[in-house]
Amino acid sequence: MPTPQETLIDYLRDAYAMEQQALSVIDRQLERVANYPAVQQKLQQHRIETESQAERLETCLQRLGSDTSAVKTGVAKLGSNLQAMMNMFASDEIMKDMISNYAFENYEAVNYKILATTAEVAGEPEVARIANEILKEEEAMIRWLDENVPSVTRDYLARDSGAAPQAASR
Repeated sequence: MPTPQETLIDYLRDAYAMEQQALSVIDRQLERVANYPAVQQKLQQHRIETESQAERLETCLQRLGSDTSAVKTGVAKLGSNLQAMMNMFASDEIMKDMISNYAFENYEAVNYKILATTAEVAGEPEVARIANEILKEEEAMIRWLDENVPSVTRDYLARDSGAAPQAASR
């Protein structure tokens, strides 16, 4: 059975790979959301946050005498590219992206809750603090998605029917 410290390093590697996956997804979506300026702006902002999250996770790994996992990161990026390709061929791509993003942000949030708790048990309060800091950023993105699903849906339906779109709230 691995020690809490070993488990923490494994979870940090998972989280780093998860953020690399998120960057790949965001990059694919940014190429295709020009008709949804509020979504585009939020994705650009969240991309900056995501880069910072990955950097903070890498720093945590270095503090613990470890590094990222190329295998985990590569597999995560492959998965994100497959997801983006599937959504790209949907006629309602923006709606599929909103669903995927909402699910993924919640996935990230629960991972950071687990990571923070593992760091506490492993005696790494700084790692726990960073995990909780990132968790707050992910929860903010979840709230934005939750608040903007109706307006993005209305915009999509208006575009699809030829009516004038409504702007997303933030």
